[in-house]
Amino acid sequence: MSASQKKEYCFKAIAYLKVVAPDSDSEVVELSHEDSPILKDIGYGLLVGYLVDEGQHYSYVQQKHLEAAGISESELHSSAVNNLRAIAEQKLEVKTYGSMYIALMGGDFEASLMLLPDFWSDWYGHLSKNGFVAAFPARDLLAFGDIENPNVVSELRAMCERASNGETDQPLTNQLFTNVSGTRAQPAV
Repeated sequence: MSASQKKEYCFKAIAYLKVVAPDSDSEVVELSHEDSPILKDIGYGLLVGYLVDEGQHYSYVQQKHLEAAGISESELHSSAVNNLRAIAEQKLEVKTYGSMYIALMGGDFEASLMLLPDFWSDWYGHLSKNGFVAAFPARDLLAFGDIENPNVVSELRAMCERASNGETDQPLTNQLFTNVSGTRAQPAV
C-alpha cells in the first residue's frame, strides 16, 4: 500500500471501545511494535481501538499503518470518532427498556457510543435532567438513564450482572459510569 492508501485506510477507522486485558489473561500474545494495534487508554480499564471494516471482518489499525500514513494518533482518534458518529447518525435507535434506555446500532459499536459527546448532550441530553448513569458491559450493550432514578441504577446493575454471568461473548465492564461525555466518563459511586 502506498502512503496515500495507508492514510485512506487509517481515515476509514471507527473508534471502538475495549477493555484492558487482565494481568491473569493466559492468552497474551506479544506483538512487534509495528504490528501492535493503536490503543488509547481512557482510564478505568478502558481503551479505544481503531477498526477498519474489511467487509467480512474488522481489522485493527496498527503502528505500521499509522507510521506509513504519516498521521498522528490524535488525527486517527478524531477521524475514527467522526466515523463512529456517522454510523450512529445512520443506524442508531434508542428505545425505552423498563426505566432505562438502550442504544441499538447493529451489534458492534453500541458501547463505543460513550465516546460521542454529542450523544449525551445534543442527541439525548433531554432524557436526563439530573445527569446520566450508563452501563456498557459488552460491545453490543449500552444502556443509560437518569442518575437520580433508583430504578435505572438497579436495572443497569442487573443488566451488568447478567452480562458478567456469561450472557455475552464480548465483555467490557460491570462498572456503572456517570458524567458521560466522550472520554470523560467516570465510575459511579
